[in-house]
Amino acid sequence: MSRIAYILSAYKDAPHLAHLVTALDDSADFYIHIDLKADIRPFKELLGDKVTFISRHWVSWGGWEQVEYQKELLAAVLHSGIEYTRVVCLSGQDYPLWTNQEIHQYFDEHHETEFIVGMNLTHCAQADQRSKIVNYHFFRDLRWRNNWWKNKLIVASRNLIKGFPIRKRPTTLLENKKVDVFFGSDYWAITLPCAQYIYKKLCTEKEMIHYFKTSFVPSELCIQTLVFNSSFGKQALLHEGNYPGLSGLTPLHYIDYGRAIKTLTIEELPVLQQSGKMFCRKVVSGASAKLIDEIDRIRNSQK
Repeated sequence: MSRIAYILSAYKDAPHLAHLVTALDDSADFYIHIDLKADIRPFKELLGDKVTFISRHWVSWGGWEQVEYQKELLAAVLHSGIEYTRVVCLSGQDYPLWTNQEIHQYFDEHHETEFIVGMNLTHCAQADQRSKIVNYHFFRDLRWRNNWWKNKLIVASRNLIKGFPIRKRPTTLLENKKVDVFFGSDYWAITLPCAQYIYKKLCTEKEMIHYFKTSFVPSELCIQTLVFNSSFGKQALLHEGNYPGLSGLTPLHYIDYGRAIKTLTIEELPVLQQSGKMFCRKVVSGASAKLIDEIDRIRNSQK
């Protein structure tokens, strides 16, 4: 059977993360980033030597540090020396809907496919989507614990800059050439050669990194831009047309995304079963307990 490297980031709910690792622990290894703001002790107590913890970053949603920890996770996978067939990026609030055998079999049957979706923002006609790259976005990586004041500063700076005729180009530089910018979800499943390519470029493409540090949620832009401007883009999943919502850009996950990502409960089980998706998000200890128990029962019955 093929071997999978799961890379994850978490900042809370250590019991659920431990449950997630146990559910997927079949011909797989786990590389985990814990936000520097969080207490890592519960995670280490529950996970111990079952996983590899990487160096920690102070993470703010939408900041460049999200890309930095993705880079650290990829480095840990690549430096392990293990010839993984697939690198799968999850969050600590995900859960599998398929059995491990089904997951491995599906990846084996689609061994060349890069399960990452990209939407071209450079040629997008939707102003609100293009604003993610043509407008400047500052201060998201500030190490402020008071998010209320931090968000006020972020919004004020963005609105101030909008009042001036200062815009970024809708393209970035890659290998000293102008390339289109692509947008997608943080959660994907790529081949090892693709992971090696991404990591190399994150270490060397200084102009591109400078560009994305002032973009909106660079973790949803940077890796997609690398993939879709490379030979791996031919095997990836290009989205054409208007923005379909986050769920439409997340290839393997069921997500109910309105103003925020909905916490899934037992009531959503029929929808999850009909979705055909490999994973779901988000599930948490307590509120999702009955749902997780039923998913476990179904997965175990299908072994």
